[in-house]
Parts: sequence; structure tokens; C-alpha cells
Amino acid sequence: MRQFLGCMGALMAAGFSLSATVSAQGTPAEFAELSLQDLLHIPLYESGVAAERWTFSYHYSRLTLDGYQDGDSKIAKSELLWRPGQTRSQDNYPVLPTEITQQVHLLAAAYQSDGWGLTLSLPYIKQSTDHISSIPGYDKFTIHSEGLGDVSVVGSYSLSQTLLSNWTLTAGLSFPTGSIDEKGDTPRAPGNQQLPYTMQLGSGTYDLPLSLRYQSWGQHQWSLALSAKLRTGKNDRGYRLGNYWRLSGQYDIQGFDWGQPYIGAAYEDRQAIHGQDDDLTVAGAYPYPASITNPDLFGGRQLDLKVGMRWSVAGHRFTSELGAPLYQHLNGPQPREQWQLRLKYELGI
Repeated sequence: MRQFLGCMGALMAAGFSLSATVSAQGTPAEFAELSLQDLLHIPLYESGVAAERWTFSYHYSRLTLDGYQDGDSKIAKSELLWRPGQTRSQDNYPVLPTEITQQVHLLAAAYQSDGWGLTLSLPYIKQSTDHISSIPGYDKFTIHSEGLGDVSVVGSYSLSQTLLSNWTLTAGLSFPTGSIDEKGDTPRAPGNQQLPYTMQLGSGTYDLPLSLRYQSWGQHQWSLALSAKLRTGKNDRGYRLGNYWRLSGQYDIQGFDWGQPYIGAAYEDRQAIHGQDDDLTVAGAYPYPASITNPDLFGGRQLDLKVGMRWSVAGHRFTSELGAPLYQHLNGPQPREQWQLRLKYELGI
């Protein structure tokens, strides 16, 4: 145990040292990556359980952001919305998102054999954002986007396994199939314009999902995993999303015939957006009409707590999970996360 915890501590330190610049809210493409985390942890081996060659699954995730935060401090929306007669500065904006809702529907197919596995995932993303504004004709408005996200292919390999434990390494490639050219009606100009980063459906780059996971079985069942998403280059609009690191743990509660409850926690560290989409700026001393158009206000550090339940009915497996942040440190001002809901259905053949 001591050797394992020391190894995970070293991995965590290495991961966090590579993510020095962090800040604010995430994009729908980054939220879809959290659904991908489940797929990075394919159970290639489980003590006493016969391996299934094929697994088909459906994942649903919903995230709500509301309220603002800068660092550890909450900020009232009234302090951030610029109104005529006030002094315009880099700390207030004529347009302010109020509530952001992101949804992901993800279909996946996985094949495994002799300690290795391959998974294909296809996410479909929907998002809506409510706004208030001091621009005439746009005092309250909502923008929407939806469509296919970034398709991923990941391979997993069992590095070491015993009757009571298993180490699994996962690596893959995420393809830029999600749109980064979503448009809508905003106060920035008449007609439809390029929507902010928070409304785009993909990263626009080829990305590398990675994961190292330890699973323990027996009287106490628990797991630890270090996951990452590494970006390559910049997309056609001149930016790339930040690299992403996540250290997570889970403990399965035994002794229930009707299902298996579990509790878990995750620490996330996400970099800011590198580069800039110039179509999101306006002329003048203050080029960002809203905080979500500023690439420096993305990413951040966060500690999440989750509770969930798994159960099976005639070979069909179900999971429900609810999570919320215990701690957020965000370079802001920026929307703060409220809660996440996750549902999963699996069928093994």
C-alpha cells in the first residue's frame, strides 16, 4: 500500500507541475471529456468475473453553472454587469451570462480480450446559455448550440494483475469532429456571429486522452486513477483548449443485495485557453464584451465529491451519480459550477 500511494503521489506531482496556468469555466468539449473518463477505466480484469468481449453503453451527463467566482471568492452579478453611466473597466462587462447548462449524450462500443481493450465513443452535445445585457434589444437573451462532439478511440492494456488488484494503462486519440464554427445572434453585431468558446462543440485539434488506474478488490473495493487530456497544436481559429489533469478515487460500499452504492472524489486542474479567436473581440480599449470571450478566463482547480449507485437487471447494468464541487479556485470573474448529474446504461456480450 505504501509503495502504491508513493507512486500515485509522484504521478500527481508530475501532472500538476505541467499545468501551471489555470483559470475559469470550461467548454462543452471539455465537459464531454468527463464522460470519456469512464471509458478510460475499462474493467479489463475483475476478480471472479468472466470477461465480456463486447460492451455497449450510453452515458448521459448534465452540468449546471450559475453565479460567479474569482479565486476563492464569490462575486455578485450586479458587480460584473456594466451599465450606461458607469465607468467601463476590464472587471465589468456589457454582456453577462447568468446560467449555463451543458448536456452530453455519449454512445460507446468497447471490445476486450486477453488484457487489452479498444473503445470507440461518439458524443452528442447540447448547450444553452442565458444572458443579461445593457445593450438595447438584448436585455435578456439565450443562445443555443448542439451537434456531434469530438469522436475518440482509446486502447487499454492491463499492466499487472492479481486476484486482488489490477493496473491499467489507457491511451488514445480524439479527433476534431466537433464544430468550432457555431454561430448565433448576440449583441456584438447585427445578425449571426461566431459564438463564444463556451458554445463550441469540439476542440478543433487532435488530442491525446491518457489514464493510469489502480483497482483493488476483496473485502474493500476501491480505485485510484490519474487521467489527462493533452492538446496538439492550434485549431483553424487560432487557439487550443488547455491541457487537463484529473486525480480521482472511488470506494465501493459492500453488503447490499439490491445494488452497489459508492462514494468518490476528484481533483481537477485545467489550463487556460492558449491563443485567441479574434472574431469574439470588439474594437476599443476593452476587447472582451463578456467574460466568456476572454481566453484567459478558462480552466481552474476544483475538488468534487460524488455519490452513486450501480445495479443490474437481467444482464443490463445501470449507474446513477450526482456530484458537486467541494472547492473551486478560479481565475475570474467566471461562472461557477453548481452540480453534475450522470446516468449510464451498459450491456455486455
